[in-house]
Amino acid sequence: MLSNILPAEIFAFLLITVRLAPLIMVVPIFGERSIPQRVRVGFAMMLAMVIYPTLSSSMPPMPTSPIALAAIFFKEMSIGLLIGLTMRILMSAMHTAGSVIAFQTGLSAVQAFDPSQGTQSVVVAALLNLIATVMILATNLHHLMLRGMVYSYDKFPVTDTLVMADFASVAVTFVSSSFLLGFQIASPFIVYAMIYNLSLGLIARMVQGFQVFFVGMPINLFMGFFLTMSLLSSIMNLFLGRFREHLLAVIG
Repeated sequence: MLSNILPAEIFAFLLITVRLAPLIMVVPIFGERSIPQRVRVGFAMMLAMVIYPTLSSSMPPMPTSPIALAAIFFKEMSIGLLIGLTMRILMSAMHTAGSVIAFQTGLSAVQAFDPSQGTQSVVVAALLNLIATVMILATNLHHLMLRGMVYSYDKFPVTDTLVMADFASVAVTFVSSSFLLGFQIASPFIVYAMIYNLSLGLIARMVQGFQVFFVGMPINLFMGFFLTMSLLSSIMNLFLGRFREHLLAVIG
């Protein structure tokens, strides 16, 4: 009796862990590259232990065929990875906005390490990503991500087949929405840059020999810092609102 129960319980626990582990590895906040991989894997296993009692009854029986066992593990891993990447795409809107802002204000040459991207990035993008991460934690949106991990079993049951076409359409939708949000956040800077460059061009044409870049570069930097300080709260409110809407759309 016990020899039949234990393998089924272990299989159900591993099935939950296989979905949560890749999800935790790539999801924002919990899956940042600055967090050691052992910590992320350990957190995924602890989360699996917490939600296992509520999901154990919905787990299918363990397949007898090794091929069927590998297929169901691969399906669960794919679901977790795709959900995590979808959430990660939402965070890239701040990187897009920061890159556009830095390019328009003359700060694109200044590089800094961006923990969310795991590589060097323009300093404005790294700053916006850091502030967005802090605001997500301050507004408890990371709790919504944890709920989404649990509710993913209602939206994508283990017994259902994985439809890659649906995931592909969702990924395309979220990528386009993320880039659109990034450009909407940076739109005041784009309008300012158009007016600024047009003004410099007119001055250069009207006043021959005038050093427009010598005078214009400090003004551009000052206006970039001024607009960033003035619009930072509005940028964060817009991002957090859209981020919450997209998370609710992901978890259903």
